[in-house]
Amino acid sequence: MRKRAFFGGGLALLAAILTFVPVLPLAAQEEEDGPAARMPAIYALGQQNLAISAGLQVPLFYQAFTGEYEKTNLKLGGVGSLQWGVHLDNHWLLGLEVGGMFAASKLASPGSQQVLYQLPITIKGAYIFHLFPFEISVFLGAGMDIVKYLEQTHVNFILKPGITPMWNYNSEWGFGLNLVYWWVPQPWREAPEQGRMGNFLEISATARYNF
Repeated sequence: MRKRAFFGGGLALLAAILTFVPVLPLAAQEEEDGPAARMPAIYALGQQNLAISAGLQVPLFYQAFTGEYEKTNLKLGGVGSLQWGVHLDNHWLLGLEVGGMFAASKLASPGSQQVLYQLPITIKGAYIFHLFPFEISVFLGAGMDIVKYLEQTHVNFILKPGITPMWNYNSEWGFGLNLVYWWVPQPWREAPEQGRMGNFLEISATARYNF
């Protein structure tokens, strides 16, 4: 029962984030009809930003393509990333993100190095909801993920939906918190029953510079 609740909770979070993305343009339309319509636009076409993030990576669970799931047996890990983005208008942003994470195995013998490494490279689309001087960015990233554990290295697909509340300190600097779900499917052609889908949760602080 505990495993089912844990599994269901992870999928519920992913579904909630993905469901929230298409709703935001409707919320923006309501915003433009209210007092926010009198606020000047913060971002314009072609405006760029750079962001750096660092924090914790929470291993959630692995799921087989046949439906079974299991614990990751990984300790709490670390995560970091660099992002470049360009604004399409006051609400939409397109970006490129390069990140990395590491998490040690709970099953490693004392003195041994058994660490899972992931290096995702993703294209990211974000929608920004303005609550000046705050903003909420809801985004979806997709791309490739280089995964290394012991002597094995794989290149997988990765999907990263997430949300970032941000406080704009001034017109150039902003600071916020990332909550990102990492979904990493890893099929195995030689033994399909050994294929797994990794599920992780990123909680990280971020600093962004606009130019």
